[in-house]
Amino acid sequence: MMELQVLVTTHNEERNLPACLASVDGWTTRTLGVDSFSDDDTEQVAAEAGADFIQREYRSPADQKNWALDRLEPGWVLILDADERVTPALKAEIEAVLAAPEHEAYWIPRRSRFLGKEILNAGWDRDGVTRLLKRDAGRYRDALVHEIMECGGSVGRLEAHLEHESYHDVDDYLERMLRYSRSGARQMHREGRRAGVAKILFRPLFRFLRMFIWQRGWRDGRHGFLLCALSGLQVGIKHALHWALDRNLMKDVDDR
Repeated sequence: MMELQVLVTTHNEERNLPACLASVDGWTTRTLGVDSFSDDDTEQVAAEAGADFIQREYRSPADQKNWALDRLEPGWVLILDADERVTPALKAEIEAVLAAPEHEAYWIPRRSRFLGKEILNAGWDRDGVTRLLKRDAGRYRDALVHEIMECGGSVGRLEAHLEHESYHDVDDYLERMLRYSRSGARQMHREGRRAGVAKILFRPLFRFLRMFIWQRGWRDGRHGFLLCALSGLQVGIKHALHWALDRNLMKDVDDR
């Protein structure tokens, strides 16, 4: 068994969590799930997999994960989202790296699926996250969405990838799109960034063209087109909500 702890943060993840936990089953010393009061069977799924389970009020993804890291023992930690899976190749590479680590943290590439199809272009081909690290080597920068790990020491890069089941269907995408758009709008508002109608009009088009044309999302066929179109829509909604916040037409309240 690896001298490695796994951290998974959850909220209503009964659909994704079984495959996530199965991908590290029997491989690590401890799996900790930190949950923001799910109202589905997430806790039961975690218990059946033998994971430790703690519930805590959600404030932001960065805050939740930083709090969870402090609940772990010193040593190496692998941080996962519930919709991610560790591949056999990634397991083997992590074992080799931790046998003689040269860095205090490691960046891991991700391969993501959208509506059941792996996306190989549209910018998703360059996706990756710093998720393997010594417990005290880094913490997440405060953010309401798209949290980023900041490390004080050196960060290496792994070659094997995480599998990421990003969205199961369009309803799943739309539900999360609204949540991420609200969080992104609040983040920009709190940072004092300027809102404007021009951003609402032109940023969505630019996002679509960048992903579909310049980042060759067209190569992923109908799935690529839909992903790029929805991504542009999300950008438009985010900037529209930012504009509304600046004019007191929307409350700046946390949204889970």
